[in-house]
Amino acid sequence: MAQAIRVSREHARPKAKAQHITRSDLLLHPLHFRGRHHAATIFAILLVAVVAFRLFPSREVTVLSNGEAVQVNATFDPRSEGLAAASVALAPGDRVHVADGGRHSSVAVQRARDVRVEVDGRTLEFRTQATTVSGALASAGVDLLPGDLVYFDRQLTSGRGPLSSPALASRAPGIVASSQRAGLSIERARPVTVYVDTLRMELSSAAPTVEGVLRDLGITVREGDLVRPGLAAPISAGMTVRLGKARTITVRIDGKEQSLYTTAYTVADVLRLLNLDPGPDELLEPARESSVANGMTVVVGLNRVVEEDEPTPIAPGVLYDTDNTLPAGKVVVIPGTAGIRLTKYRVTYKNGQVVGPRIQIGSSVVGQAPIPTRNVAGPRPVGAASRPTLSSPEYTGPYSRKLVVDSTWYNASHGGKERNDPWYGRTSQGVQLDYGVCAVDPTVIPMWTKMWIPNYGICIAADVGGAIKGAHIDLGFPESAGNPGWGRQTVEIIIID
Repeated sequence: MAQAIRVSREHARPKAKAQHITRSDLLLHPLHFRGRHHAATIFAILLVAVVAFRLFPSREVTVLSNGEAVQVNATFDPRSEGLAAASVALAPGDRVHVADGGRHSSVAVQRARDVRVEVDGRTLEFRTQATTVSGALASAGVDLLPGDLVYFDRQLTSGRGPLSSPALASRAPGIVASSQRAGLSIERARPVTVYVDTLRMELSSAAPTVEGVLRDLGITVREGDLVRPGLAAPISAGMTVRLGKARTITVRIDGKEQSLYTTAYTVADVLRLLNLDPGPDELLEPARESSVANGMTVVVGLNRVVEEDEPTPIAPGVLYDTDNTLPAGKVVVIPGTAGIRLTKYRVTYKNGQVVGPRIQIGSSVVGQAPIPTRNVAGPRPVGAASRPTLSSPEYTGPYSRKLVVDSTWYNASHGGKERNDPWYGRTSQGVQLDYGVCAVDPTVIPMWTKMWIPNYGICIAADVGGAIKGAHIDLGFPESAGNPGWGRQTVEIIIID
């Protein structure tokens, strides 16, 4: 085979010459050579892929992020390949947790929380994995001092409070929207001095007003307490708040007591408040210079002449009516009420005690008219025989019989019940005890019997009593009448019906 040889001189060097030889036989089939070379390369790549697939098989990866799960495949690194395949981007502060389990892996992204903190006139924005307020503040290098107030989304909270708002609490557990930013603000406590009377207290408070500072101390301001500055005054660092607590005392003036809630410090202050000035021969206890203490009693006895109205009761009368709509022989008692008669007297007091006679001034007047008791009776039973008659100022008409009985008296205070008891002053039949109501033994005198008692008048049997047995009646009197002087008498009563 003929060969063509070409020699060219490329670089001239001493004692040596470079030669370039071209073989013409290699230039005859260049495409054939290149095809075999490419085929070999492809075969080698396929062989490597098969071996790699055998040695490094792909695995399933579950990527959890923002509450969503995505299934992807990865060969070498499930963390980076899984996040890339699931199009999950990491932000500063996010954490990634990987769990391998054979041909399956799990990659969970724990998102950091965006937080904004307003404190000391500046705003800090950062991301954190903290779950509590104190943890988030620690991430930002912010310290909580005693008395500081912390607000989360404008709601008062504490350092141990959770870093979540009610709006986020309704979301599924573990899901935190990256766009939802937690807003924290801190109101720094300020040093304040508080005087309660003479007691001094130093504290730090973030309360905006004097009222809030006192509330922080657990102090209730009552009407009559003296607060300076006022409750609505804003708090500034180093300010002083003074509270003069009022005290409850009893003032007895001429024997009459009244309670007084006052900030007075001495008895002299109390007298000025009441516009009193006892003279040298008048009573004053304790002395003017004495300090006022809670619960103390100040006694003042003055020498003075006053006019007083003295009330005396007016016993109600008794009216007798007939109501044909009632059953025959039935009697209904409608209690009346006593009246009040006022008599004016001139009275001289010395040191709170009455001296000399009580002198009546003018005539007595009726302050309240009495309301008479009404005895309403049904018609007389048909066929009733004629009966003897009684003629008296209280009753004129027929009666059924006479009966000799022991008689006593009682009023509402003898019933054994407290005054606040709903049945105080009421009989066993529910009738209000008053003049014209009597207690009887029902086996001797039936209930609702109408009677006439000498020197007493008409009485209706509307009560019973444990001590009222046999021929014994107890005559009712109004409590305002006091002791009527009846005592115990044997009388002959007339049973009307």
